[in-house]
Amino acid sequence: MQYFTICAMEDTDLSSDSDLDALINCTLLYAATKFKRKKRIWKSSYLRKRETHGEFRLTSEFSDDQFTNYFRMNRMQFEEVHNTIQNKIYHEGSRAHKEITTKEKLAVFLRYLASGNSYKSIGYSYRLGDRTVSKIVNEVSAAIWECLQQTFLPDPTEELWKQIAKEFEQRWQFPHCVGSIDGKHIVVKKPAKSGSSYFNYKHTCSIVLMATVDANYKFITVDIGSMGRFSDGNIFSSSILYKKIQNKTLKLPEPDMISGGEKELPYVFVGDEAFPLLENLMRPYPKRKVTANYENKVFNYRLSRARQTVECAFGILAGRFHVFRKPFEIKLASVDNVVKAACVLHNYLRMTSTATNVEDIADEELLSDQLTSIRYNNSRNSRNAFLVRENYTHYFNTTGAVQWQRDSILRGKY
Repeated sequence: MQYFTICAMEDTDLSSDSDLDALINCTLLYAATKFKRKKRIWKSSYLRKRETHGEFRLTSEFSDDQFTNYFRMNRMQFEEVHNTIQNKIYHEGSRAHKEITTKEKLAVFLRYLASGNSYKSIGYSYRLGDRTVSKIVNEVSAAIWECLQQTFLPDPTEELWKQIAKEFEQRWQFPHCVGSIDGKHIVVKKPAKSGSSYFNYKHTCSIVLMATVDANYKFITVDIGSMGRFSDGNIFSSSILYKKIQNKTLKLPEPDMISGGEKELPYVFVGDEAFPLLENLMRPYPKRKVTANYENKVFNYRLSRARQTVECAFGILAGRFHVFRKPFEIKLASVDNVVKAACVLHNYLRMTSTATNVEDIADEELLSDQLTSIRYNNSRNSRNAFLVRENYTHYFNTTGAVQWQRDSILRGKY
């Protein structure tokens, strides 16, 4: 073709329109043929070495302790999670693009949770494009929630509520408590064209994670995605949990007698001053009512002991998954998926670990630097809610009293 073009140029009279058109057609044909012959390079040489030099390949050299520290789960747990979700995240590779294995996808997602590094940083270490990392994080987080949620974060039933209440009574001496509730601001990068919708009282942009936790620091319910500007009681009042409490559709057991008690008491959640006082939600007495009132101090202390489980759970979550230590710089829909997956993995690890994780104890005090509390609530409370709190107060100071509560009050723990 190249020879034909040269000959055409030697023998062609360029002043003739027909000869000029023929020369142009020959030149275009030559260019098209040359383009077809050129082998297309689908990725750089750096990315082509993913299988031999990528970080996932190097993790096979880790010791058991290094593997657990790197992925925040041991090899057996990694394999179990992988076997559960692999059918959801498997895709056949094309001829030009060799398939990324399901194990490598899970590894990328777990490393993102554990480190909190950007997609670009993860991409460099795993020799993947940052857009590929983004797709993997979305795909794996959705698969983890879909496959593990029913087992490790199921919708509570009446039997489950009773089991949770029994554990709270045995471990934290608060009978009929079915969960500790709190909400935390998860800092995110300001979404485009969002105005002040996500701007919170700490002058950052955030969405809210509203959660209830059982006596063993496991999440019972999670509600994610409320805008950060709703920093008062509006966050809880707009949550699904509040609506179910008000509509009596939460499947809570009917009020009954507490062992040694004199009156039937409802099953309740415990929260701090950010929440309203409801028949099924206890909050502490305000400071003005505990200054010279020993009985109210006892109630506040006993409630605080039970309520600390949710603070510890958030601390463990942020201590284990460092992605919560930095602002999320990804899309809000992706943040929701990542947070839900992190919560269900937190429960999975709490239920499958054979020994107490040292991080659980060490990281309980990390919360104030990572997840911001929601603001206090000054909403009005019903009379029945006041009566329920008074009945609990009476119980904690009579037949439900424990030996060490007086010493704790004297030390100022209320």
